Amino acid sequence: MFRDMAFYMFGKPLDSFVQLFIFEPIVIGILAILIAMITKRSWTVFVTIIALNIIDNFLLVNYQFSGQGIGTIFTQNIVFFFEKFFSMFYEIIIAYIIVKLPIMHSKFKIA
Repeated sequence: MFRDMAFYMFGKPLDSFVQLFIFEPIVIGILAILIAMITKRSWTVFVTIIALNIIDNFLLVNYQFSGQGIGTIFTQNIVFFFEKFFSMFYEIIIAYIIVKLPIMHSKFKIA
């Protein structure tokens, strides 16, 4: 999902480091912060980031391994999830720090 978005935005595929540690954390972090602002709860940052990464993994694995069977799809979903684990941790930390800033608490009443 995010690889396709980057391809459509920049006209070429991004380097995997740039994709995982610059582009995706910015996009997913902004979405998680917006959801936290809408729901007024900081724990939704965790749920949003994990859910978006699982959806992204599911779409990517189904596209790449759809002809090889359901066992391969389950296995590759787990492998891809742990492959993105460090970048997902990075996304969670950055978004949670931004949500917990005093200005976010005073302006948007995020608990």
